Amino acid sequence: MHLWLAYVLGGMGVLVEWRAYLLHCGHAFRRWSAVGAILWAAMYGLLGAWTAAFTMASTSLRTLLSTWLENHPHKHRVASGFVLLFAGLTAASWQGPVSLLPAFAVINTTLALFYFDNRRMRIALLASSAAWIANDLIWQAWPALIAEVVAAGLNMRTIRRMHAATAARSIDPERQRQDRGTREARADN
Repeated sequence: MHLWLAYVLGGMGVLVEWRAYLLHCGHAFRRWSAVGAILWAAMYGLLGAWTAAFTMASTSLRTLLSTWLENHPHKHRVASGFVLLFAGLTAASWQGPVSLLPAFAVINTTLALFYFDNRRMRIALLASSAAWIANDLIWQAWPALIAEVVAAGLNMRTIRRMHAATAARSIDPERQRQDRGTREARADN
């Protein structure tokens, strides 16, 4: 029973994560991604993989906090704490140089979530995806490989669409006036 439930939760986590990558809004991306990580943490917990469960629960918390602490004075301390946490998990579960791939992926993602705007964050996440893909190939983790390849593809699609939307706004003078009017109205409130 636990095995079946674990795989259902893991599958739901994959679908939720894919949805996150389709969203243009950085805050919505982070919320959905955090939910996906919690589902994976539950899956790993049911499978008895406690290091993976703790890591995924930590990534969920990290992702949520990166949104809430965007302009907070303690942002640097929290980001540093997560980098140290993930470095410590890597040291505790060291399996040779291959352990550097997931370590790079989670630390790079941490820094991207805390310090980059939405577009740059997504570009940095492509480097994390490359590390996870290499890790999954080495370990022959085929379901994780498929999930990560699809996530990277969805991320690239969203980056292209965000870029196209920005380019369209910069070309259309009427759109520029509307955007300027919206910004001025917000400033008045």
